[in-house]
Amino acid sequence: MEFRKKLKLRLLAACLYVIIGAVLIAVSAAGLSRNEQIMAFGIVFVIVGFVRCVRYFQVTKNEETIHAVEVAENDERNVMIMVKARSLTFSLFIMLAGVVMIVLYLLDQSFAAQIIAYTICAFSLLYYICYQII
Repeated sequence: MEFRKKLKLRLLAACLYVIIGAVLIAVSAAGLSRNEQIMAFGIVFVIVGFVRCVRYFQVTKNEETIHAVEVAENDERNVMIMVKARSLTFSLFIMLAGVVMIVLYLLDQSFAAQIIAYTICAFSLLYYICYQII
């Protein structure tokens, strides 16, 4: 039953996404913010939350699908693939961000390059902290 609780928490988080999206849309529609991106973020939150809600409602319908998802998530091979994919994603992001930062400095866009440099530092610091914890 532990996995069933985990799925219910995910369902609750998905419903929270829909609520956050609706609030963002309402803020944008009411004219409380002059930022056009808030409406887009709200729409994305609503769509992602709705899709996740539908997915978790389907999964929690019967014990067979719950068991199948649990096996898929806890299978050692799938876990190894997920860990390697995250590791590769992190490495690629750091390398691409470094290249973009250098190009931006060469194009005299130092403010944008500085933001990317801070992002690289933040990711590296988070990695180091997580590494020490684990």
